Amino acid sequence: MGIIWAALGIGAIVAVILFALAQQWQRTLREHSWALRRLTDRIQDLEEMADPRFRQRLSDSSPVPLEQVFTLSFRLDERFWRNALRLTEDDRRFISEFGSFVGSVKLERWRSHTVATVTEVLPDRKATGWQTRSLDFYPGLSGDGHALTLWELDLARPGAASERPPSLELVLRQEDIELRGNLCGASVQSNDDGSAPAEEDVVFFRVPLDTAELAKFRSPDPLDSPSDNGGPSGASEMAAGPDSWQAFYSDRNENLGIEWQLSLRDLSRKSAWERWKTLEYTAPPEAFKES
Repeated sequence: MGIIWAALGIGAIVAVILFALAQQWQRTLREHSWALRRLTDRIQDLEEMADPRFRQRLSDSSPVPLEQVFTLSFRLDERFWRNALRLTEDDRRFISEFGSFVGSVKLERWRSHTVATVTEVLPDRKATGWQTRSLDFYPGLSGDGHALTLWELDLARPGAASERPPSLELVLRQEDIELRGNLCGASVQSNDDGSAPAEEDVVFFRVPLDTAELAKFRSPDPLDSPSDNGGPSGASEMAAGPDSWQAFYSDRNENLGIEWQLSLRDLSRKSAWERWKTLEYTAPPEAFKES
């Protein structure tokens, strides 16, 4: 009888040991399986990183870089209001009392959209002299001519409810900015110095935003500091080169009395410019030259 109880005790101990070993092996296998799944997932992630579609999705979800910054200003002199638009004295008074005028337009062109900041001079009757507005512009992916009106100025007092008063509009498109006039049949001066009824919108100037098209308007920047001999400094001449990331453009129409200026900071080219630029060479003083 004692032998039987001893055998049962030994069998129980063996069963407990086997159960503990089974639990340990099960836990070990579970940990190995989890580690294997983690390793498989990491390998799959690495393979997906090499997938062009994954890189495109990653690029689309990453912060969008700022590529270019344009700053536009324009001036309309007395000839424009008197000769091109042929405004009456009453219309001039109305514009002076109620109209706002563009001081500058800054365009921040990001990869996905453009942020336009318009600074306006408010009418004299308002206490605050300046106003700044920001607008987001998302051009159509198919280039369907989508446009954004940055500024509008009524040129006459409102008439009948069904009639739209003549106006000036500054319009932004994907590749240009235009100053347009909706003059409702008024007699205006055209670009060929003639007069014609404005049955459709009249374009007074167009500023391209493509650097290739802007090349013909390239001008020296008036803010560049001159050198000692009265000309532009070497650094300014380098900055004005065709490969520079900074550029200045301007144009003037004497007949219409319109002048515009555009500065460009092309941040997509700045790193290349800084990598390849050289220091300006300065001749040694006379005292150090060999006799």
